[in-house]
Amino acid sequence: MAHSQPHHPASRFLRDPRLPWLEIRRVRAGNAFSHGMHSHDCHSFGAILSGHSEYRNGTHSTDVGRGDTVIINVEDRHACNSRSDAAWSYDMIYLDSHWLAERCSAATGAANIDIPMFSAGTSADPRLHSALVKLADALDSPSVTRLECESHAETLCGLLHDSLHPLPLPDVPPERLERVMEFMASEWQRDLSLQELCHVADCGPTSLIAAFRHHYGLTPHAALVDLRVRQARQRLRRGLAIADVAQDCGFADQAHLQRTFKRLLATTPAHYQGRRLRP
Repeated sequence: MAHSQPHHPASRFLRDPRLPWLEIRRVRAGNAFSHGMHSHDCHSFGAILSGHSEYRNGTHSTDVGRGDTVIINVEDRHACNSRSDAAWSYDMIYLDSHWLAERCSAATGAANIDIPMFSAGTSADPRLHSALVKLADALDSPSVTRLECESHAETLCGLLHDSLHPLPLPDVPPERLERVMEFMASEWQRDLSLQELCHVADCGPTSLIAAFRHHYGLTPHAALVDLRVRQARQRLRRGLAIADVAQDCGFADQAHLQRTFKRLLATTPAHYQGRRLRP
């Protein structure tokens, strides 16, 4: 579960001890904040949600607004401050640079650089912006699983790889993906990590996410949730209590099961359990 630190009402920091390579800051109506030029010991990516601001990176300055993403390499000196009266809101994702380097190799020919250094300072790609916000939403949810957050992070890395630093990802044979599906089918009740699934598939996390999307049309996390919902349906048909089903099937609580059930099946566990076939 993500932990919020003591914060200004407009700003919250989110961290999860299971994901030490990730930190998120969510700012809402942060017009009063004034940032001086500063740097981070990691890569950072900011999704502008509303308002307009001036983004400075080194000697370069540009205006950014809703839908834009700012891209900040490790140790880049930068600042971003509101330039209008409209509420200035954004999500900032901080990723450990060495964790990122395992997914986005250093630029071709950059022999002395072992971490990616992106040349673009901003992006208007809506997919990248959406991936940043979805990762922040996931870490901000009390019912988030480790695999869910990891999947969102790997999806983000895949988009960074494709849109900002295009190098080919290694292909993952379908039989390896089938091994992962079989592994999840036997271990679906546990809090599985992406590292475990990569070990089964013998590939990297970004490649695994991309291969799952290509072959199955969903992420490993979505496949695991589907397995858990199928198990929940079996238990509900047997008349087990919904709260017990939620606990048995790997959901955070009854409300988490209900939200997931409704999202996937357009009905609630109680409604599903109350159905009876007429003789």
